[in-house]
Amino acid sequence: MAARAPARRQARRLTSVTPIELKRRHLPGPAGAAEPPLVLVHGIFGMGNNFATVGRKLAARREVVLVDLRNHGGSPWHDDASFEAMRADMEGVLESIGRPVSLCGHSLGGKVAMLTALQRPDLVARLCVADIAPVRYEMEANRAIIEALLAVPETALGDRKEVDSALAASETAIAQGGGGLGNPFVRGFLLQSLQPETRSWRLNLRALLGSYEALRGFPAPAGSRAEMPALFIGGANGGMLQPKHLPACEALFPNARLEMVATGHFVHSEAPATFVELVDRFCADG
Repeated sequence: MAARAPARRQARRLTSVTPIELKRRHLPGPAGAAEPPLVLVHGIFGMGNNFATVGRKLAARREVVLVDLRNHGGSPWHDDASFEAMRADMEGVLESIGRPVSLCGHSLGGKVAMLTALQRPDLVARLCVADIAPVRYEMEANRAIIEALLAVPETALGDRKEVDSALAASETAIAQGGGGLGNPFVRGFLLQSLQPETRSWRLNLRALLGSYEALRGFPAPAGSRAEMPALFIGGANGGMLQPKHLPACEALFPNARLEMVATGHFVHSEAPATFVELVDRFCADG
């Protein structure tokens, strides 16, 4: 009788998810660096290059890998934009590295990182999560942004200024004001995913819209916990991770600690030096 496969592998084979190979960018660290590689995972509407500036600084002591999630940046598109699909993709990235990593994700990427750490703790030596908690968020802001991006006429997509003007004048921008699409910083972030030459977005907006309800939550497996060191970094000025979320973080990651930074949601962009200092010290701690 053939030996039974380990439960984790068996579970992976039984899932209906089809993992895809993600685009990644490697920033080499010092030759012979002893520290585990650091994998940085962007948030919704982003791409790995959002971390390029802080990634280069963090590569001073270890290899850094910037990853594009499915339906974002240079990674393939797929109708399945579920957490389980993104977690399966991330598992493939980490397995290809060949040793446990420090895994750091922002926003949506933080949720993917947490799920990966919970289900494959053997692949994650340290976990860092930027401005997101393992909870359900009721906000509708990102759904409205997806709908606003879909509403931009294709004829306008060939000109960044025209797209920016269309977004700034949209009902969503008026409703969200300075905290959302009405903020030039937010629009500039979104415009990084515009491809004027093909009049298209690097974002699979319809897949993200179809999965939006599920992406607001956090599907932690029942009874799951992961014991690796975990650093949570929150934006004190209206970010999505606040001190009230720490108990939820500790329930899944008992070795979690929280650092609050004087920023909004985009901690790594708004306070890059502070973000680098916190992550660098955390990754080197061990």
